[in-house]
Amino acid sequence: MNKKIFILGGGQSALYAAREIRKNNIDVEITILGDEKFIPYERPPLSKDFLLNKRIDEDLYFCSKETLEEEKINYLNTIIIKVDFENNILISEDNKQYTYDTLLISTGSKNRKLNINSEVDDEIFYLRNLEEAKNIKEKALGKKNILIIGGGFIGLEIASSFSQLNKNISLVEVGNQLMGRIIPNQIADLVKQFHEDEGNKIILNKTISEITKINEKYKILLNDNTEIISDLIIAGIGSIPNVGLFENTKLKLDNGIVTNEFCETNIKNVFASGDVSNFYHPLYGKYMRLESYQHAQNHGISAGKNISGIKTEYSSIPWMWSDQFNLNLQLTGICDDYDEIVERGKNIDEGIIYFFLKNKNIKGACGLGIAGKVGRDIRITTKLTEKNTIVDSSILSDQSQKLNKLIQK
Repeated sequence: MNKKIFILGGGQSALYAAREIRKNNIDVEITILGDEKFIPYERPPLSKDFLLNKRIDEDLYFCSKETLEEEKINYLNTIIIKVDFENNILISEDNKQYTYDTLLISTGSKNRKLNINSEVDDEIFYLRNLEEAKNIKEKALGKKNILIIGGGFIGLEIASSFSQLNKNISLVEVGNQLMGRIIPNQIADLVKQFHEDEGNKIILNKTISEITKINEKYKILLNDNTEIISDLIIAGIGSIPNVGLFENTKLKLDNGIVTNEFCETNIKNVFASGDVSNFYHPLYGKYMRLESYQHAQNHGISAGKNISGIKTEYSSIPWMWSDQFNLNLQLTGICDDYDEIVERGKNIDEGIIYFFLKNKNIKGACGLGIAGKVGRDIRITTKLTEKNTIVDSSILSDQSQKLNKLIQK
């Protein structure tokens, strides 16, 4: 009998894992169980090109249904309500049972919800998937004033997109800078200024006290008694790992599903990958949970290799990006453990990067520039981090010197 491999979750990590398994084994039976009616698709464009009408939903799919069939990867749109780890059984909402030999969990993350106890809570929109993006796009038609709650990547990208569609944007962030602590405050300040120059109103250090509906508009009261009138409210206040299904089971949970560097959980033949996994990173010597396009892809591939019996340590350097207006922000590595910060560049026109060093090794870097200005140096920085290269700060800070000098040493 063919070995049955089930993948719980229908996103990017699930698909890349499935295709990697198929590449290494033509005989196993592979089934992806997704709770969306869509086959796996790209999510980053939802807050950017999709809202801007530059791409339609058909452009977002990683591959066609026909390709999945050719690769003999089954995709079932179903909601699993119980996992029986003792008997290797998945039970669906319509009471079907699926027996697996190996299980990969790639259930991703879900949006944090506002807790205002408002009568309009169910009229606040969130963007996580294609259906939600479609709803937001439709609701925004004919609307002029939009309030965005949350100053992270998703909130700022939505603000950028709707600003380019000539909407009036107000954005409220509870923290004292945009994009939280993972982004250097100097770069956060540059992003804030850019948004304001484009006409967006950015409000920091404020919370929402009350939201009331007056006719077809919303009155938002902030904690300093400031009032904002809006036609549409969108919240992007972060996310949490989607692990509700596994609570009160023997699967080890701690800010996601705990896995080692081989995507293995504490249960034999059960793996996890992508946003839902709190994995051990051997280079940094600690557990971390990441939410990014590249991580979902690479972690899925790594899980696919390990499920196929190809022991593969996952040690990819974290990398993420955000496009806002014609700005491109890129982050590589981890920027929270350092003893030196080195600045390269002076403005966003030529590109500006902050490097975070510890013992002369680059642990992380964050760059901002007009599209295309920081990408090459960030890619080189990733290689330097991978190799634990001792770097010369004077070369890092001097934009006239090429960073690839450091690789060749």
